[in-house]
Amino acid sequence: MCFPAIARILYAGHKLERNVPVQSESRKVGRYEILEVIGVGANSRVARAFDPLIARIVAIKLFPSELARGEARNRFVQEARVVGQISHPAVIALHDMGVDEPSQTPYLVMEYIKGQPLEKLLEKGSIPFAKACAWAAEVATALAVAHRKGVIHGDVKPANILITEEDRVKLTDFGMARLASRDSKDTPLLGSPAYWCPEQIVGKPQDARSDVFSLGVVLYEMVTGHRPFDAESLQGICSRILSSTPLPPSHANPSVPAAFNELIASCLAKDPAQRCASAGTLAERLHPMSRRNPPSTAEQTSSQRNRVGHLLRSA
Repeated sequence: MCFPAIARILYAGHKLERNVPVQSESRKVGRYEILEVIGVGANSRVARAFDPLIARIVAIKLFPSELARGEARNRFVQEARVVGQISHPAVIALHDMGVDEPSQTPYLVMEYIKGQPLEKLLEKGSIPFAKACAWAAEVATALAVAHRKGVIHGDVKPANILITEEDRVKLTDFGMARLASRDSKDTPLLGSPAYWCPEQIVGKPQDARSDVFSLGVVLYEMVTGHRPFDAESLQGICSRILSSTPLPPSHANPSVPAAFNELIASCLAKDPAQRCASAGTLAERLHPMSRRNPPSTAEQTSSQRNRVGHLLRSA
């Protein structure tokens, strides 16, 4: 059996590492044989590994030894069980978990997927409208499944959305997920600032609607090619998220229908009570848009002329 020497994926926003050597004394974690480290994040590493029991390649997320002791170990086990509750085609499947006792390394064993993160695709520009809606609908459906089990993701962003070789979506990194009823006031800010929700910034409890906000930011970026709350500093980003209203997506992409502008505005409402009711509702509204044919060149030209005429009349 032949396997690629270099993985072409990122798991959970981890930076891709090429051919990272593995120390001989740490070539096994539990029963799993570590083949190579394929990603490195702030608090964990991801390795491509072989499961000899059922002869398959898997991805293993390796955590610091601090999580193997005391109360931290209990929290790790609880989070792993939370992740294990979620079963959906658009969610990276968790196969196993444990703590390698000799090295005191906690680990999660996940399915190994070939593909690339949405983050890399967005470096090339915006995503075609129908495809962006289809991908976002898949993510929203997966989130709805998690939310029904009382689990929020807490870090929805392009780096945590994998696009497979079959052009399907896989949502990663439910490792930050916590029970929706848990109060987050004393929890440090996690995730990427550009995709934070207002309640996360001000220290209020997060719930399913927080994930809807973050997915709305991702969807806006896919369709327009830029983030709605960009700034040069952390303070600037937070200020924009809390107080500014981004321009409608149609401002950057004239082919976007008015209904999409309204949907994005609903997702990005500052008050959770004013947001799109649920991830399931968001998916339902996105599905028809994912089947929308792109406008012809003539229609785009006409739309642009109408827009210019409107601007001139308003001047």
